Amino acid sequence: MLKNIHIEVKNYEGDFYFKNGRFYMVSKKEKEIKNPLLQLERCESLLRQLLQNLGYKIPIEAYVVFINPEFHLYQSPLDKPIIYPNQLPRFMEKFNRRPSQLNSFHQKLANQLVSLHQIESPYSRFPGYDFAHLEKGFICAVCCSLKTSVVDRNLVCEVCRNQEKVDHAILRCVEELKLLFPEMQITIIVFHEWCGAVVSNKTIRRVLMKNYSVIGEREYIFIK
Repeated sequence: MLKNIHIEVKNYEGDFYFKNGRFYMVSKKEKEIKNPLLQLERCESLLRQLLQNLGYKIPIEAYVVFINPEFHLYQSPLDKPIIYPNQLPRFMEKFNRRPSQLNSFHQKLANQLVSLHQIESPYSRFPGYDFAHLEKGFICAVCCSLKTSVVDRNLVCEVCRNQEKVDHAILRCVEELKLLFPEMQITIIVFHEWCGAVVSNKTIRRVLMKNYSVIGEREYIFIK
């Protein structure tokens, strides 16, 4: 019988545990993570609806597959469609043993699925923005908060308390600025405004000259 195999692949690393239908990280007590079984259930339902809309009633086998050999799940449930890293060889061997023969039915279904493929995501359209109206300041590399300050050559987040070397934060924010405004000449004056004026022009100049090819002198120097 023809079956559709749906696999939700996860590359989680580290120790986790399963409790009351939920997944938690061992290293962070009671830190719940997104439940891959719920993700699997949702995707399986959407796939079934798609096949039905195309006029097919095909059974679906769905599995969550953890592929990272450094992953371990304590209190793992026996009644859930989960494949662990050490089970992958047997899992693949089981499917390789299944007899299969492609025919016009498979070709028709494949052509229909290919015709529905969207090259450009409808969710990739970004709203308009310009430099003058964006809020300025160093963004925390962990929680993306703008509530940051410089303490002893470290960028410290007031929200999550993450610390990052100022030099590294400058380089990261330069790349953000280049991504947002690829045509902009990134001068010391421009970057000083972009980072919320929390670091000196002297520090910015030192980091830029050390890590980028530069043109010009003093505050009007810019990278290329």
